[in-house]
Amino acid sequence: MKLIKKLSAGLLLTFGGLVLLVPLIVFTMPNQDASPEDKQEDRDAALGGLVLGLPAVALGGWLVRGLQKQHSKETRDRLQSIFYQLIQDGDGTITTLRFAAEAQLSGKEAKQYLDEKAKEFDANFDVNSEGGISYRFNL
Repeated sequence: MKLIKKLSAGLLLTFGGLVLLVPLIVFTMPNQDASPEDKQEDRDAALGGLVLGLPAVALGGWLVRGLQKQHSKETRDRLQSIFYQLIQDGDGTITTLRFAAEAQLSGKEAKQYLDEKAKEFDANFDVNSEGGISYRFNL
């Protein structure tokens, strides 16, 4: 389903963008020697381009935005699942390195995520003899 949405969004954005070129070309390169009938045809073509192009671009953009939201939710759910599993496995204790490795995040992203969760759940911090920080959550 996601592939279909991606393809649809791409096709709609491409089609809409190409069709929107018609009004752009008509209005930026007018033919001064054209007859009134030809000028009316140009205006009609430009209007047709807008009528067909704008909805296609809007729908394509809406599909892209929906895919972005879906991806963000999936990422949030995946990180939350990993976080809770590691907390449970570690009896309430977790390190940034362990979370980063399991979630396949950079150390900075893992630390930021754990800092947010520590604030949310009022976690404590433990510092080992080498200066490493562990987050301790009360289960």
